[in-house]
Amino acid sequence: GGAFCVVPLSQVGKLRGDFPLFSAHAGAVLDTAFSPFDDDIIASAAEDHTAMIWRVPEDLLEREEDVTEPLLKLAGHGRKVGHVAWNPVAENVLAVSSSDYTVKIWDVASGQARQTLQGFKDNVLSMDWSHDGALIAATCRDKKLRVFDARSGQIVQEGASHQGIKGSRVAWLGSEPRLVTTGFARSSDREVYLWDTASLEKPLLKQSIDMSSGMLMPFYDASTNMLYVAGKGDGNIRYYEYESDKLHYLSEYQSSESQRGLGVMPKRGVDVKTCEVMRFFKVASNSLIEPISFRVPRKSEAFQNDIYPPAHAGKAAMTAEEYFAGQTAEPVTVNMETVFNNGPLIVGGDAPHIAASAAPPPAVIVPSPLAQSTPSRSPAPSASPVPPPAPVVAEP
Repeated sequence: GGAFCVVPLSQVGKLRGDFPLFSAHAGAVLDTAFSPFDDDIIASAAEDHTAMIWRVPEDLLEREEDVTEPLLKLAGHGRKVGHVAWNPVAENVLAVSSSDYTVKIWDVASGQARQTLQGFKDNVLSMDWSHDGALIAATCRDKKLRVFDARSGQIVQEGASHQGIKGSRVAWLGSEPRLVTTGFARSSDREVYLWDTASLEKPLLKQSIDMSSGMLMPFYDASTNMLYVAGKGDGNIRYYEYESDKLHYLSEYQSSESQRGLGVMPKRGVDVKTCEVMRFFKVASNSLIEPISFRVPRKSEAFQNDIYPPAHAGKAAMTAEEYFAGQTAEPVTVNMETVFNNGPLIVGGDAPHIAASAAPPPAVIVPSPLAQSTPSRSPAPSASPVPPPAPVVAEP
């Protein structure tokens, strides 16, 4: 069967051989996603046609046996399940895509599929919720980009996207009515497209990146209007500033260690005191996860409110019933000065694994310096090396 591992941030270095796994799927696990409203709840998707909801046990570090009992098993897809994505506004609402060419919207509290999004002609390659959780954008192997109303199941917009045969991904640009997609041209050039969600007839912007075989993975930080584009199979993370329907290239993080995948720390968990604006968790190999920190260089030790507007607070704005009844709401936000004063905001679980003061500094690799000719639109984040903690030496 399939399994995945949840590692507390306080656990660094090599894991012990009997570290507990989350193991109940009968096929390989293809995707996981932490709940935005409870740091101890995680969803998983696998080749066994099911998605599962789990709670991370409080005694995870002390356990010797695997976690084999999920809170809930979501069955009903005809083929393997490829992606899971939590609604950013409504509690217990989960989107699950499958190779049966559908996306189901689940009410996790009741265990019921409340809507099925149809119209795909091939496998769903990527999906992302809008900032208010009302719409879902999805890319498909049929080379189409679609925007759905998640509650009615209707296709709101549809258009031809990247024409290459390889994978494509999509991300919303925060609260802006804009989408960004990454994919391939017919000539195998890697591309980034910018779209107006009101019309997908043609992209607002087409930008060619390079010629390489690895899929581009987009990550957008609405707080700083920064788009990070990482290449799967290479060690580069390019970052751009979005402004007035333009993507202004700023710089590039480079590493000789290729990345197989990336995850992002929620904004409420970054180190505000060191002006950290983004922290990636890079799957560097089968046995290594490496944190990469992006920081804005500031000498002042005061709170920098220009780079830290209010961010997601990890609190639901409505229940699943209110959401499916048609209500809309903006995400609940937190003043980031609270995070500056009190440390990372941990939500949900009664007994969080890590106290705010116990989170270790992330390992950082230095990216290439900013080009002197880069226009000064906003402070570009730069990564700076953090020395490892000194070893503890016992007295004889």
